[in-house]
This record gives sequence, structure tokens and C-alpha cells, in this order.
Amino acid sequence: MKTEYKPNWDFYFTELDGSPASMYLDLGLNKIAPLSDKNYLLTIIITMNDPQDNGFSSKEESEILFGIEDKIAEAVIKPFGALFAGRETCDGARIFYFYAANNNEIKKTVKEVMKGFSDYEYEVYFEADNKWDQYFKHLYPTKYEMHTIMNRRVVENLRSKGDVLTVPREVDHYIYFKKEEMKNSFLAEAKKLDYKVTSERIDENQKVYPLSVRLTKNLPVTYNDVLDYTSVLYDLAEQYDGNYDGWETKLITNGN
Repeated sequence: MKTEYKPNWDFYFTELDGSPASMYLDLGLNKIAPLSDKNYLLTIIITMNDPQDNGFSSKEESEILFGIEDKIAEAVIKPFGALFAGRETCDGARIFYFYAANNNEIKKTVKEVMKGFSDYEYEVYFEADNKWDQYFKHLYPTKYEMHTIMNRRVVENLRSKGDVLTVPREVDHYIYFKKEEMKNSFLAEAKKLDYKVTSERIDENQKVYPLSVRLTKNLPVTYNDVLDYTSVLYDLAEQYDGNYDGWETKLITNGN
């Protein structure tokens, strides 16, 4: 395995065929996958006994599902050299994904583990996935979903430092564009939303998005607030062939 790999676990919410879904995965595998020596996908689908109306697990059942996950991981990671890629929760099912070398004994091992949870129905599959399509095309977040993950990380970082997230303060947003006319059209719309243009730059070394702007506005930084206003800017940037690259702000604590 390449030395630059570092586990990087996170989660996001999405929709699958119209149903809410929760994805929890190791984002760090993106830097090393696909692995030729772990080109088989082990999929275990556990049917919940008492799912909530939204298809997610209850607090009580989630503890049992975590226990199943731990037992399966213990049985396949070290003995078979498997990598845990992530899990999915949707429509009353908890699905685990592992990548490993081709060895059909791994299915037998999972079935042995599940004997300890005989009140659960399950399915287990082990099939070739040379390009890690299930990881990249199903588990891995889209650009927008990654945007929501990064938003949450920034907010949690502020919270951990004692930030009073509900207090409005200057929030800077960074957006990049390919063409001047698209940038100008975007700025005209952003100004209607009461954003101030506090910087405009050209970087000729950036071949794809050489034009950048910084927008500033007084805003709170709770996660829901951030998700609301960054989603608007994200969509607006895409409308004008731009790339919303994120936001930053100063720390506001009770001592400030």
C-alpha cells in the first residue's frame, strides 16, 4: 500500500432512488484506489428488524448493527487483508462494503459471524470490482456532497474553539471562473443577495479557472445557516460556469 494513505472517515446524507440515505466511508482510500491486490468487493446487506419511517435505524437497533459491523470487520480485515470502504444506510437496510483479494472463504466467514445474529436476515456477495466502481460511483460523495462535508468540518472546528455560531460576522466566500462575462453575470446576481465584492483577481497560472472573486457578508455560521447560503452560492456559481471553493471567517467567542 502506498505510504500516502491516511484513513479519513466521514459521512454525508444523500438520496438513492428517492429514499434518504446515509453514507459513511473512508475518503482516504480515494488516494490509493483501485488496488490490484484488493480487487474483489465484499457486500453484506443486513435487513433491519425495526427501521424508522425514514428507513434509518433507531438508536436501539443502531447499537446492534454497530456490533454486527465490528464482528464482521474483526473477521475479515486481518485474516483476509480486507479494507473496510464504508457503509450505507437506506430503506431499512445497513450495507457494508469491503475490498479484498479473491478468496471465497471470506463469504463463509461472514456467514459464520452472522450465526451469532440469527434474528437478522442478510445477504452476502463477493464479486470482482477491478476499478472499485462501487466505491467511486456509489459510496464516494459528489462534488456538492463533498461541499457539505467540508462545511460541517469548518463549523465543527469553530464550535470546538468556543465559537458562538449564531452571532453574525463577516464571512468570506471564494468563487472561481473561466470567463470574465460569466464572472460579471454572477456578481450581478450576488449583489442582489447583498454580498459585497471585496476582491477580484486574475491568476494566469491557473489555466481552468484564472478569475477569482471574494464575496463578503455578515452571516451566522451554524451548520444549517451555512448550508443554506453556501448552497445558493454553489448553485449560482455553477449556473455561470464557476466553481464555489468555500468560505472562511473569524472566531467569535463570548470573550470577544
